[in-house]
Amino acid sequence: MSRTARALLISDQEEPWGQLGRILQNLHFEVVRTRSCSEALQAFKEESPPDLVFTDVTLPDGTWQDVLRALKPNPQGVDLILVSRIADDRLYITALESGATDFVVPPFNQSDVAYVVGNAVRNRLGRARA
Repeated sequence: MSRTARALLISDQEEPWGQLGRILQNLHFEVVRTRSCSEALQAFKEESPPDLVFTDVTLPDGTWQDVLRALKPNPQGVDLILVSRIADDRLYITALESGATDFVVPPFNQSDVAYVVGNAVRNRLGRARA
């Protein structure tokens, strides 16, 4: 029996992160919330690390780039999706060139989140085949 996929949400904001968490639960993810880079680092070391990470652009003790650097040594690879409050083409390009899987802007709806998650799953399957 396979385990439930885990999504880690990293932000010190309640909304729209609560909405995102509810959508991911509807998509059958176990959702874990952390509020900082240091809390996220602890979650990466757990026995069942996250399969997917959604992170805010800035955090109380760092940025999305710090989160991405912390994920790099993971041999299975974890997909990072950057969540920005505003659409920013420059940030979008920088995120993707740095190794993020995707970039999303609230408000969230189930079909958009399902699409982003589907891309992450295909990305993960591609890495597994390589």
